Amino acid sequence: MLLLMAMACKRQIRLIPWLMLCLLMLEVISINTLIALNGAASNPFNAILLVPLVLAFMLLPLAHAGSLLILSIIAQFVQVLLLPEHVHHQGMMQEHSYAMVGSFVLTSLLIAIVVCYFRYQIADRERILQKLRERQLRDEQLLAIGTAAAQLTHDVATPAQSIRLLLEEGAEQQRSTGWLHALEQQFQRIEQQLRNWRVVADDVREQRMHRYKLDELTDSLRQLMQISRPEAEIQWQSQRNDKQQFILADRTLLPALTSVIINACEAALKSHNQRVLVSTNISKSGWHLQIENEGRAMPEEAIASLGRRFFPSHEGHGIGAVLTNATLEKFAGKVNWQFKNDTMITTIYLPLDYTHA
Repeated sequence: MLLLMAMACKRQIRLIPWLMLCLLMLEVISINTLIALNGAASNPFNAILLVPLVLAFMLLPLAHAGSLLILSIIAQFVQVLLLPEHVHHQGMMQEHSYAMVGSFVLTSLLIAIVVCYFRYQIADRERILQKLRERQLRDEQLLAIGTAAAQLTHDVATPAQSIRLLLEEGAEQQRSTGWLHALEQQFQRIEQQLRNWRVVADDVREQRMHRYKLDELTDSLRQLMQISRPEAEIQWQSQRNDKQQFILADRTLLPALTSVIINACEAALKSHNQRVLVSTNISKSGWHLQIENEGRAMPEEAIASLGRRFFPSHEGHGIGAVLTNATLEKFAGKVNWQFKNDTMITTIYLPLDYTHA
Protein backbone atom coordinates (compact mmCIF):
# COMPACT_ATOMS: atom_id res chain seq x y z
CA MET A 1 0.00 0.00 0.00
CA LEU A 2 2.78 2.35 -0.99
CA LEU A 3 0.40 4.70 -2.80
CA LEU A 4 -1.88 5.09 0.22
CA MET A 5 1.11 5.79 2.45
CA ALA A 6 2.44 8.41 0.02
CA MET A 7 -0.98 10.06 -0.24
CA ALA A 8 -1.28 10.11 3.55
CA CYS A 9 2.09 11.84 3.88
CA LYS A 10 1.31 14.38 1.12
CA ARG A 11 -2.22 15.37 2.01
CA GLN A 12 -1.91 18.89 0.67
CA ILE A 13 -0.20 17.87 -2.57
CA ARG A 14 -1.83 15.70 -5.23
CA LEU A 15 0.64 13.21 -6.64
CA ILE A 16 1.18 13.31 -10.39
CA PRO A 17 -0.23 10.32 -12.36
CA TRP A 18 3.08 8.84 -13.52
CA LEU A 19 4.43 8.84 -9.95
CA MET A 20 1.31 7.07 -8.67
CA LEU A 21 1.62 4.56 -11.52
CA CYS A 22 5.25 3.86 -10.59
CA LEU A 23 4.30 3.25 -6.94
CA LEU A 24 1.49 0.89 -7.94
CA MET A 25 3.72 -0.99 -10.40
CA LEU A 26 6.40 -1.36 -7.72
CA GLU A 27 3.78 -2.69 -5.34
CA VAL A 28 2.39 -5.17 -7.92
CA ILE A 29 5.87 -6.46 -8.77
CA SER A 30 6.82 -6.77 -5.08
CA ILE A 31 3.65 -8.64 -4.10
CA ASN A 32 3.90 -10.94 -7.13
CA THR A 33 7.51 -11.72 -6.26
CA LEU A 34 6.55 -12.52 -2.67
CA ILE A 35 3.67 -14.75 -3.79
CA ALA A 36 5.86 -16.49 -6.40
CA LEU A 37 8.24 -17.52 -3.63
CA ASN A 38 5.37 -18.92 -1.56
CA GLY A 39 3.31 -21.18 -3.77
CA ALA A 40 3.03 -18.95 -6.86
CA ALA A 41 -0.39 -19.06 -8.53
CA SER A 42 -1.69 -21.58 -6.01
CA ASN A 43 -1.24 -19.09 -3.16
CA PRO A 44 -4.74 -17.98 -2.05
CA PHE A 45 -3.45 -14.55 -0.97
CA ASN A 46 -2.99 -13.36 -4.55
CA ALA A 47 -6.41 -11.67 -4.20
CA ILE A 48 -4.57 -8.82 -2.46
CA LEU A 49 -3.31 -7.84 -5.94
CA LEU A 50 -6.82 -6.58 -6.72
CA VAL A 51 -6.35 -3.64 -4.32
CA PRO A 52 -3.74 -1.82 -6.49
CA LEU A 53 -6.02 -2.33 -9.51
CA VAL A 54 -8.95 -0.71 -7.73
CA LEU A 55 -6.78 2.25 -6.72
CA ALA A 56 -5.43 2.58 -10.25
CA PHE A 57 -8.85 2.71 -11.91
CA MET A 58 -10.11 5.14 -9.26
CA LEU A 59 -7.20 7.61 -9.28
CA LEU A 60 -5.31 7.28 -12.57
CA PRO A 61 -6.17 8.02 -16.19
CA LEU A 62 -7.57 5.01 -18.02
CA ALA A 63 -4.39 4.51 -20.08
CA HIS A 64 -2.25 4.31 -16.93
CA ALA A 65 -4.73 2.03 -15.17
CA GLY A 66 -4.91 -0.23 -18.24
CA SER A 67 -1.14 -0.63 -18.28
CA LEU A 68 -1.22 -1.72 -14.62
CA LEU A 69 -3.97 -4.23 -15.42
CA ILE A 70 -1.86 -5.73 -18.23
CA LEU A 71 1.16 -5.92 -15.91
CA SER A 72 -0.89 -7.73 -13.25
CA ILE A 73 -2.25 -10.28 -15.76
CA ILE A 74 1.23 -10.94 -17.18
CA ALA A 75 2.57 -11.43 -13.65
CA GLN A 76 -0.15 -14.02 -12.98
CA PHE A 77 0.78 -16.03 -16.08
CA VAL A 78 4.44 -15.83 -15.09
CA GLN A 79 3.51 -17.35 -11.72
CA VAL A 80 1.99 -20.34 -13.54
CA LEU A 81 5.29 -20.90 -15.30
CA LEU A 82 7.11 -20.65 -11.96
CA LEU A 83 5.15 -23.47 -10.35
CA PRO A 84 7.36 -26.23 -8.88
CA GLU A 85 8.12 -29.13 -11.23
CA HIS A 86 6.19 -31.69 -9.17
CA VAL A 87 3.04 -29.55 -9.39
CA HIS A 88 3.01 -29.87 -13.20
CA HIS A 89 2.73 -33.64 -12.80
CA GLN A 90 -0.23 -33.35 -10.42
CA GLY A 91 -3.27 -32.75 -12.61
CA MET A 92 -5.63 -31.49 -9.90
CA MET A 93 -3.10 -29.05 -8.48
CA GLN A 94 -2.29 -27.72 -11.91
CA GLU A 95 -5.97 -27.21 -12.74
CA HIS A 96 -6.39 -25.43 -9.42
CA SER A 97 -3.54 -23.04 -10.30
CA TYR A 98 -5.03 -22.35 -13.73
CA ALA A 99 -8.41 -21.71 -12.12
CA MET A 100 -6.82 -19.27 -9.67
CA VAL A 101 -5.21 -17.33 -12.52
CA GLY A 102 -8.42 -17.38 -14.58
CA SER A 103 -10.41 -16.19 -11.59
CA PHE A 104 -7.96 -13.35 -11.00
CA VAL A 105 -8.08 -12.25 -14.65
CA LEU A 106 -11.89 -12.37 -14.75
CA THR A 107 -12.21 -10.49 -11.46
CA SER A 108 -9.69 -7.87 -12.59
CA LEU A 109 -11.59 -7.24 -15.82
CA LEU A 110 -14.89 -7.06 -13.94
CA ILE A 111 -13.46 -4.56 -11.44
CA ALA A 112 -12.03 -2.47 -14.28
CA ILE A 113 -15.40 -2.33 -16.08
CA VAL A 114 -17.39 -1.51 -12.94
CA VAL A 115 -15.01 1.20 -11.69
CA CYS A 116 -14.81 2.77 -15.18
CA TYR A 117 -18.60 2.81 -15.37
CA PHE A 118 -18.92 4.55 -12.00
CA ARG A 119 -16.17 7.01 -12.92
CA TYR A 120 -18.10 7.89 -16.07
CA GLN A 121 -21.33 8.33 -14.10
CA ILE A 122 -19.63 10.57 -11.53
CA ALA A 123 -17.94 12.66 -14.24
CA ASP A 124 -21.23 13.01 -16.12
CA ARG A 125 -22.98 14.11 -12.94
CA GLU A 126 -20.22 16.63 -12.26
CA ARG A 127 -20.70 18.09 -15.75
CA ILE A 128 -24.43 18.41 -15.15
CA LEU A 129 -23.86 20.09 -11.79
CA GLN A 130 -21.33 22.46 -13.36
CA LYS A 131 -23.87 23.47 -16.02
CA LEU A 132 -26.49 24.01 -13.34
CA ARG A 133 -24.10 26.19 -11.34
CA GLU A 134 -23.26 28.23 -14.45
CA ARG A 135 -26.95 28.64 -15.27
CA GLN A 136 -27.75 29.67 -11.70
CA LEU A 137 -24.96 32.25 -11.76
CA ARG A 138 -26.16 33.53 -15.12
CA ASP A 139 -29.76 33.79 -13.88
CA GLU A 140 -28.61 35.73 -10.82
CA GLN A 141 -26.67 38.13 -13.04
CA LEU A 142 -29.65 38.51 -15.39
CA LEU A 143 -31.89 39.22 -12.43
CA ALA A 144 -29.51 41.95 -11.27
CA ILE A 145 -29.45 43.45 -14.78
CA GLY A 146 -33.25 43.27 -15.01
CA THR A 147 -33.62 44.97 -11.63
CA ALA A 148 -31.24 47.72 -12.70
CA ALA A 149 -33.13 48.16 -15.99
CA ALA A 150 -36.46 48.42 -14.18
CA GLN A 151 -35.05 50.99 -11.77
CA LEU A 152 -33.55 52.95 -14.67
CA THR A 153 -36.89 53.00 -16.48
CA HIS A 154 -38.60 54.23 -13.32
CA ASP A 155 -35.98 56.94 -12.81
CA VAL A 156 -36.15 58.08 -16.45
CA ALA A 157 -39.94 58.40 -16.41
CA THR A 158 -39.97 61.58 -14.27
CA PRO A 159 -37.42 63.59 -16.29
CA ALA A 160 -39.12 62.37 -19.46
CA GLN A 161 -42.40 63.89 -18.29
CA SER A 162 -40.61 67.15 -17.47
CA ILE A 163 -39.03 67.27 -20.93
CA ARG A 164 -42.45 66.64 -22.49
CA LEU A 165 -43.88 69.66 -20.62
CA LEU A 166 -40.97 71.84 -21.77
CA LEU A 167 -41.49 70.76 -25.38
CA GLU A 168 -45.19 71.57 -25.17
CA GLU A 169 -44.34 74.99 -23.72
CA GLY A 170 -41.93 75.65 -26.57
CA ALA A 171 -44.57 74.68 -29.12
CA GLU A 172 -47.17 76.99 -27.51
CA GLN A 173 -44.76 79.96 -27.66
CA GLN A 174 -44.53 79.45 -31.44
CA ARG A 175 -40.78 78.90 -31.38
CA SER A 176 -41.04 75.92 -33.65
CA THR A 177 -37.51 75.93 -35.02
CA GLY A 178 -35.84 73.05 -36.83
CA TRP A 179 -33.90 71.82 -33.84
CA LEU A 180 -37.06 71.81 -31.70
CA HIS A 181 -38.84 69.66 -34.26
CA ALA A 182 -35.90 67.23 -34.44
CA LEU A 183 -35.80 67.07 -30.65
CA GLU A 184 -39.52 66.32 -30.62
CA GLN A 185 -39.03 63.37 -32.99
CA GLN A 186 -36.18 61.88 -30.97
CA PHE A 187 -38.09 62.28 -27.74
CA GLN A 188 -41.08 60.51 -29.25
CA ARG A 189 -38.80 57.55 -29.91
CA ILE A 190 -37.72 57.55 -26.26
CA GLU A 191 -41.33 57.64 -25.10
CA GLN A 192 -42.24 54.81 -27.46
CA GLN A 193 -39.36 52.68 -26.16
CA LEU A 194 -40.48 53.27 -22.57
CA ARG A 195 -44.05 52.27 -23.45
CA ASN A 196 -42.81 49.16 -25.23
CA TRP A 197 -40.68 48.24 -22.22
CA ARG A 198 -43.70 48.50 -19.90
CA VAL A 199 -45.76 46.28 -22.23
CA VAL A 200 -42.98 43.68 -22.35
CA ALA A 201 -42.60 43.77 -18.56
CA ASP A 202 -46.36 43.27 -18.12
CA ASP A 203 -46.36 40.29 -20.50
CA VAL A 204 -43.44 38.66 -18.70
CA ARG A 205 -45.00 39.23 -15.29
CA GLU A 206 -48.39 37.81 -16.37
CA GLN A 207 -46.78 35.09 -18.54
CA ARG A 208 -48.72 36.10 -21.64
CA MET A 209 -47.66 34.27 -24.79
CA HIS A 210 -48.20 35.32 -28.40
CA ARG A 211 -48.26 33.38 -31.65
CA TYR A 212 -45.90 35.01 -34.14
CA LYS A 213 -46.51 34.30 -37.81
CA LEU A 214 -43.14 33.60 -39.42
CA ASP A 215 -43.48 36.02 -42.33
CA GLU A 216 -44.67 38.79 -40.03
CA LEU A 217 -41.83 38.04 -37.61
CA THR A 218 -39.26 38.48 -40.39
CA ASP A 219 -40.92 41.72 -41.54
CA SER A 220 -40.90 43.04 -37.98
CA LEU A 221 -37.17 42.30 -37.71
CA ARG A 222 -36.53 44.26 -40.90
CA GLN A 223 -38.52 47.24 -39.68
CA LEU A 224 -36.80 47.27 -36.30
CA MET A 225 -33.36 47.12 -37.92
CA GLN A 226 -34.25 49.98 -40.29
CA ILE A 227 -35.16 52.09 -37.27
CA SER A 228 -32.34 51.10 -34.91
CA ARG A 229 -29.50 50.71 -37.47
CA PRO A 230 -30.47 52.55 -40.67
CA GLU A 231 -26.79 52.86 -41.65
CA ALA A 232 -26.16 49.10 -41.52
CA GLU A 233 -25.69 47.20 -44.77
CA ILE A 234 -27.95 44.20 -44.23
CA GLN A 235 -28.79 41.70 -46.95
CA TRP A 236 -31.95 39.71 -46.25
CA GLN A 237 -32.68 36.26 -47.66
CA SER A 238 -36.05 35.05 -46.43
CA GLN A 239 -37.87 31.86 -47.32
CA ARG A 240 -41.55 32.57 -47.81
CA ASN A 241 -44.08 29.89 -47.02
CA ASP A 242 -47.75 29.85 -47.96
CA LYS A 243 -48.60 27.79 -44.90
CA GLN A 244 -49.71 29.54 -41.73
CA GLN A 245 -46.83 28.60 -39.43
CA PHE A 246 -46.29 30.18 -36.04
CA ILE A 247 -43.84 30.47 -33.16
CA LEU A 248 -45.12 30.65 -29.59
CA ALA A 249 -43.25 33.23 -27.49
CA ASP A 250 -43.72 36.40 -25.47
CA ARG A 251 -42.76 39.95 -26.41
CA THR A 252 -39.12 39.48 -25.38
CA LEU A 253 -38.51 37.44 -28.57
CA LEU A 254 -38.18 40.38 -30.96
CA PRO A 255 -35.72 42.35 -28.77
CA ALA A 256 -33.62 39.20 -28.34
CA LEU A 257 -33.43 38.53 -32.09
CA THR A 258 -32.78 42.19 -32.83
CA SER A 259 -29.94 42.26 -30.30
CA VAL A 260 -28.11 39.46 -32.14
CA ILE A 261 -28.38 41.26 -35.49
CA ILE A 262 -27.24 44.55 -33.93
CA ASN A 263 -24.20 42.79 -32.44
CA ALA A 264 -23.35 41.44 -35.90
CA CYS A 265 -23.70 44.91 -37.44
CA GLU A 266 -21.43 46.48 -34.82
CA ALA A 267 -18.80 43.78 -35.37
CA ALA A 268 -19.03 44.19 -39.15
CA LEU A 269 -18.43 47.96 -38.90
CA LYS A 270 -14.95 47.21 -37.51
CA SER A 271 -14.03 44.94 -40.44
CA HIS A 272 -13.27 45.50 -44.13
CA ASN A 273 -16.54 43.99 -45.32
CA GLN A 274 -19.41 45.73 -43.53
CA ARG A 275 -22.14 43.64 -45.14
CA VAL A 276 -24.28 41.46 -42.86
CA LEU A 277 -26.18 38.52 -44.34
CA VAL A 278 -29.40 37.55 -42.56
CA SER A 279 -31.21 34.47 -43.89
CA THR A 280 -34.24 32.57 -42.64
CA ASN A 281 -35.25 29.01 -43.35
CA ILE A 282 -38.25 26.89 -42.37
CA SER A 283 -37.96 23.16 -41.76
CA LYS A 284 -40.34 20.55 -40.40
CA SER A 285 -38.87 20.92 -36.92
CA GLY A 286 -38.69 24.69 -36.65
CA TRP A 287 -37.59 28.11 -37.86
CA HIS A 288 -33.92 28.88 -38.47
CA LEU A 289 -32.31 32.32 -38.50
CA GLN A 290 -28.69 32.60 -39.65
CA ILE A 291 -26.57 35.75 -39.39
CA GLU A 292 -23.18 36.03 -41.09
CA ASN A 293 -20.75 38.90 -40.63
CA GLU A 294 -17.04 39.40 -41.03
CA GLY A 295 -15.15 39.85 -37.78
CA ARG A 296 -11.99 39.21 -35.85
CA ALA A 297 -11.00 35.70 -34.90
CA MET A 298 -11.95 34.58 -31.41
CA PRO A 299 -10.53 31.74 -29.32
CA GLU A 300 -12.54 28.53 -29.42
CA GLU A 301 -13.06 28.66 -25.65
CA ALA A 302 -14.54 32.15 -25.93
CA ILE A 303 -16.88 31.09 -28.75
CA ALA A 304 -17.98 28.02 -26.78
CA SER A 305 -18.83 30.20 -23.75
CA LEU A 306 -20.82 32.77 -25.74
CA GLY A 307 -24.32 33.12 -24.37
CA ARG A 308 -23.57 31.09 -21.26
CA ARG A 309 -21.60 33.51 -19.12
CA PHE A 310 -20.40 37.09 -19.14
CA PHE A 311 -16.88 37.92 -20.21
CA PRO A 312 -15.18 41.15 -21.36
CA SER A 313 -15.22 41.55 -25.13
CA HIS A 314 -14.87 44.34 -27.68
CA GLU A 315 -16.66 42.44 -30.45
CA GLY A 316 -20.23 43.01 -29.34
CA HIS A 317 -20.70 39.55 -27.76
CA GLY A 318 -21.19 40.03 -24.06
CA ILE A 319 -24.35 40.78 -22.13
CA GLY A 320 -26.45 40.80 -25.31
CA ALA A 321 -25.43 37.25 -26.18
CA VAL A 322 -26.29 35.99 -22.68
CA LEU A 323 -29.66 37.77 -22.70
CA THR A 324 -30.49 36.37 -26.14
CA ASN A 325 -29.52 32.84 -25.17
CA ALA A 326 -31.53 32.97 -21.94
CA THR A 327 -34.57 34.35 -23.79
CA LEU A 328 -34.48 31.70 -26.52
CA GLU A 329 -34.09 28.91 -23.95
CA LYS A 330 -37.45 29.93 -22.48
CA PHE A 331 -39.09 29.04 -25.80
CA ALA A 332 -37.13 25.76 -26.28
CA GLY A 333 -34.87 27.52 -28.77
CA LYS A 334 -31.13 27.37 -29.30
CA VAL A 335 -28.41 29.76 -30.44
CA ASN A 336 -25.01 28.71 -31.72
CA TRP A 337 -21.92 30.69 -32.72
CA GLN A 338 -19.24 29.52 -35.17
CA PHE A 339 -16.21 31.23 -36.69
CA LYS A 340 -15.23 30.03 -40.17
CA ASN A 341 -13.07 31.71 -42.81
CA ASP A 342 -12.98 35.10 -40.99
CA THR A 343 -16.79 35.01 -40.71
CA MET A 344 -18.85 34.81 -37.56
CA ILE A 345 -21.93 32.64 -38.14
CA THR A 346 -24.77 32.90 -35.64
CA THR A 347 -27.51 30.29 -35.97
CA ILE A 348 -30.80 30.53 -34.09
CA TYR A 349 -33.41 27.79 -33.92
CA LEU A 350 -36.97 28.08 -32.63
CA PRO A 351 -39.56 25.28 -32.67
CA LEU A 352 -42.85 25.72 -34.51
CA ASP A 353 -46.13 25.87 -32.64
CA TYR A 354 -48.65 23.21 -33.65
CA THR A 355 -50.98 23.55 -30.67
CA HIS A 356 -53.58 25.49 -32.69
CA ALA A 357 -53.03 23.68 -35.98
